[in-house]
Order: sequence, then structure tokens, then C-alpha cells
Amino acid sequence: MAELIPLTFIVLYIVPFCVAAARAHDSAVAIFIVNLLFGWTIIGWLAAFAWAAMGPAETPQSRARNARRYEKELASASGKAPMPRILHNFTD
Repeated sequence: MAELIPLTFIVLYIVPFCVAAARAHDSAVAIFIVNLLFGWTIIGWLAAFAWAAMGPAETPQSRARNARRYEKELASASGKAPMPRILHNFTD
């Protein structure tokens, strides 16, 4: 039972990096380094965890997927032609 205590701390210590990796965060390597160097302080660990939890910005693929979904909803709801693609960047 006593050997589980260090293992538990190690697993909890790397949680910010695991969150960043699972969310495909663009700064996952930087989060790992911050967590490695400053994670032993509570503030450093919380900062790394908050940074990891913020997640990546919207990717071009998800932006295109959302634009196609919006066009379909707009066309079906109003019966009008969808908004020109050039205007998508200005309506967000």
C-alpha cells in the first residue's frame, strides 16, 4: 500500500501534460516543460493545468466543418442561398 503513494503523486504530477496531449494542445511540449520545472510548486502546477485546460484555438479543419454545417442550417431554415464563403471570416 505504501508503494502506491509515490505512484499516485507521479500520476497527479503529470496530469496537466496528459490533459494537453489529450486535447491536442499546440503548446503541449511547453506545458510539459513548465510542469516538469515548476509543477512541484502548487502555483506552477495550477498554471500548467489551466494552460492545458484552455485547449487549442479552433483549427482550420473544425472551422471549415462548422462553416459547412452553418451553410446547411441556413439554407434549410430560410430557403435562401447560403452566405458566400468569403464572408465567413467576418461573421465570427
